Amino acid sequence: MGILEAILTVLGISPISGLGDSMSRSKTLTLMMIIGVILFSGFALFLFYMMGK
Repeated sequence: MGILEAILTVLGISPISGLGDSMSRSKTLTLMMIIGVILFSGFALFLFYMMGK
């Protein structure tokens, strides 16, 4: 299991058929997934921060 598959497993998106294979072949898809995860995490942290106020 490579690093990419481990990250997908932790994120819970590993069962999606062929995403790991597609990401390993496509730099653009990998970059889009990384940016999406970062933006989603930032939004979740923002909501958590606003909930505490």
